[in-house]
This record gives sequence, C-alpha cells and structure tokens, in this order.
Amino acid sequence: MQEDDSTLPAYDRPPVVEVALAVQFDEDIGYRLMDLAEIARVWSDELPKVEERHPLPPMTIRPEGPNVALKVSEEIDTPLMWLQSKQGDRLLQLQQDRLTVNWRQLPPSAPYPRYKSIRKFLIDTWQQLTGLLKRLELAAPEPSICEVLYLNQLDAHNGWQSVDDLSTLIAPWVESASDDFLPRADQVGFFTKFKLPDERGWLVIDSRPGQLRDNTEIQFLRLVSRGIADPPTLEGALDFMDLAHEWIVRGFTSITTAKAHAVWGRTT
Repeated sequence: MQEDDSTLPAYDRPPVVEVALAVQFDEDIGYRLMDLAEIARVWSDELPKVEERHPLPPMTIRPEGPNVALKVSEEIDTPLMWLQSKQGDRLLQLQQDRLTVNWRQLPPSAPYPRYKSIRKFLIDTWQQLTGLLKRLELAAPEPSICEVLYLNQLDAHNGWQSVDDLSTLIAPWVESASDDFLPRADQVGFFTKFKLPDERGWLVIDSRPGQLRDNTEIQFLRLVSRGIADPPTLEGALDFMDLAHEWIVRGFTSITTAKAHAVWGRTT
C-alpha cells in the first residue's frame, strides 16, 4: 500500500536532481533485435528520443539479504534502450532483464514532481510494456529485485559552497581530528548502510564530490534502497518501492541538519 505522503517530511526546494525506480526481472523478456523498432513506437509520442546503449550488469542483493538466482542469457545481446521525452526530464530504460523509469531535473530549475508522479510513470510504463509483450506473444515479466534511487546535488543554490559547509548540512559529519597534522581536506565523502525492517532489503546513503560542466565543484548526496518484490508482481514491486521511498525521505531528513532543512524550505 502506498505511503501517505502527507505523513512524511516535505520540502519546497529539495536538492533532488534525479529519481529512478527500477525493476529487475527473474527471466529475460525475450524480445528480439527485430522488435526494437516496435518497442520504440509504443512510446514514440511521449518519449520520442531513442538511444541504444550497452546493457547494465544485473542488480544483486547483498549477501545478508534474500538470495535471488539470476539467469545469464546465452542469446545474442540486445541493447539497453533509452527512450526520452523531448526535454529529457523523463527517461525510460529497457533491457532484457530490467525496466527503469527516471525523472531528471531538466532544466536545472525544474521543480521536483514528487514520488507519486514518478510511481504513476512506472505503472503506466509497465502496462504499456505488458501490452506490447502480449502482442509479441511473449510472457509478462516477473519482478525480482527492485531499486529506488534519489540523487541530490548540494551546491551554491542550496547551502553548499565548499568542503567547509558539509558539517552544516550533513548531521553526522564532524570536522575534527586527533591532531593538526592533516591540512584542510580538498574533497570529502562517506558511505553508510542500513537494514530495512523485517530483512526486506537495505538503504545506502553516501556522499561524494562532483563537478558541473563549467567545473563548478558540488557535492552529491545519494540515497538508494534495494530489495525483493514479494510477491513477484507489479504490486509486490510497488509495495517494496513505497517502503523504500518512505525510508529514503525519512533517512534524508535524519542525516541532514535543521539548518539545511530551513535552506530547502521544509514544510512538514
């Protein structure tokens, strides 16, 4: 059941620049190279920009999580298809063993459309995909591993200008050392991992430095949660994603400071 967003922390100006909802399948879909044009046609009105890329490696669950057997295809590789909106803000990624929908902040000032909108994008895409597969006389895929990813960009527009600002935005970050030998760090990062309730998967929060195309330094804050679709249906995948979304939103609030919340316009 979908989490009621009104119970979660909310921000007028969250620093999120990309959200991805991914579903990996227990078996390859089985479409052929000759089907690629038909696949692109299904989404040609809303996602007219088409690219072909190398397929991504399979997602896995960490050893302490549920053990999922993944099939390795011995057939001719078909590409990862990127289907994008004209503006590039919505992206559908489809390969034999995975379906991913992305929202990207394009242009940079575009407001975050909220999880419900991206969730609906996934549901609509799933229905279009299963309809297509039926016409191709292929079986509907069964979800196995699911992932929810939120990428946040900390920059001058939302309270971060240099390494010195990290401790004012990230709650666990402590600028201290046992002596004065080391100079001021040029770049910093961290990695933390948490188990979800009932061993349903995990949440990773990490931060790393980055650069924009104009060489402006920024800091990324990434939150990604992965787990199993149980049952192996769209409903099972959505159930996990709703849990992951709740943990990502609450985890983002927990790991950032009250000062950061004020900069980002926290409303609840």
